[in-house]
Amino acid sequence: MPRRYFNWKLAIVLLIGLVVLGATAFGLRQWRRSGRAERGLILGNKAYKEHRYEEAASQWGRYLTVERTNVPILLKYADAQLNIRPLKRNNFQQAIAAYRTALREDENNSEAVTKLTEMYLGMGMPGEAELIITRYLDTNQDPKLRRMLAVALARQRKFNEAAGQLNTIIKEHPDQILAYETLGQLTEQRPEDFPESAANLFDKAVKNNPSSALAYIIRAGFHLRSKDDPNNALADLEQAEKLDLSEPIVRLRLAGEFINANVFFDANIFDKAEIHLEAVQAAEPNNELLWRTWATLALKSNSKATMLKVAETALKELIFQPLDFMTTAAELYIRCDELDRAGDCISKLNQKDIAPATTAFLEGLVAEKKGQRYEAVRCWRRAMQLGNKSPRVRLALASVLSRSGDAQSALRQLRTLISERPNLFDGHLALARMLAQTGDWAEMAEQ
Repeated sequence: MPRRYFNWKLAIVLLIGLVVLGATAFGLRQWRRSGRAERGLILGNKAYKEHRYEEAASQWGRYLTVERTNVPILLKYADAQLNIRPLKRNNFQQAIAAYRTALREDENNSEAVTKLTEMYLGMGMPGEAELIITRYLDTNQDPKLRRMLAVALARQRKFNEAAGQLNTIIKEHPDQILAYETLGQLTEQRPEDFPESAANLFDKAVKNNPSSALAYIIRAGFHLRSKDDPNNALADLEQAEKLDLSEPIVRLRLAGEFINANVFFDANIFDKAEIHLEAVQAAEPNNELLWRTWATLALKSNSKATMLKVAETALKELIFQPLDFMTTAAELYIRCDELDRAGDCISKLNQKDIAPATTAFLEGLVAEKKGQRYEAVRCWRRAMQLGNKSPRVRLALASVLSRSGDAQSALRQLRTLISERPNLFDGHLALARMLAQTGDWAEMAEQ
């Protein structure tokens, strides 16, 4: 019987062949993954430049599954997620995750810290914002982020700690105008918690920064809010006009305060604001804050021509992200009786399911303009069911209910508004007028 034996040479050759084959397959797979990642990076960059944010996020997502440590792309990926419309919860979560990953890779990245802080403050999570900033400030000096830390502390009712942070900024960086403003506003709201008066703080901002337009602007804003001396406010605004206004954000602040001053001065004050808005338009025509400020001017001035101009021009200039301004444009069109254009804006918002509560309110305004009172009531009640219980909605609903003959329902809306906003002058005034119409003189006298 022949003797059997194991062919070791053949086994070794086969084993080596399997190893080579496996390594080749693995290398090929990695090469393909790397190739797809590189294509994702290239296509993502291209889409981002073309403002196709959803496509950019998708392509960069493919890239980041392979290259997880590329901080600049992580930051761009997060920004793309936040620019997708409609912005959904998942986009927000993806952006937060990307910023956190960027921070793990580069704990000193101020952009990631700033963006995360803004997001957490916007989400009503000041504790998370405090944690993020505190870790960063342990090894970095950044007065802007220290001011944001103060805001996070104040929102947690840690007023003494907030004041300490702001006073530190003012002492070490006296040119940080917004620190004076933040501390001054906290003092306005809770004077019992702060030893120094708000007026002194705003005066100190000007004293320490006599060549800063922003210092005069924030003091003017204080005078306008406190209503103590509007002439001093106007003098500060006119002084600010003589100083450096090269930063568009500063010029927009100036225009905004001129608009706020209209309650004390004649309509010519709007002309001053418009001069500065036109200057910003020439420098940054796609600045969304510019058009929001201009929309405020149009509505307060009640100029239909200005409303139409702002709505048309803003949508043209904000062509890459028009949906963010669409609700404002719709209202401007409604106020200047361009109801078909307003309807087009509302239709686009509904198609994307953007701001449904605000859109329902706008639909009510259109119905009211058309004399369809019951439809207006239906729309505004739907707006409230969707969460829009703002004074504007309640006042509008009460007004149309009253004109439709349902005085009791109108009174209920106004009483609810007063209970929610006891210091709202317009609410008390509307309720007093309604009570006078119904002959309830006793309750009217209390308003």
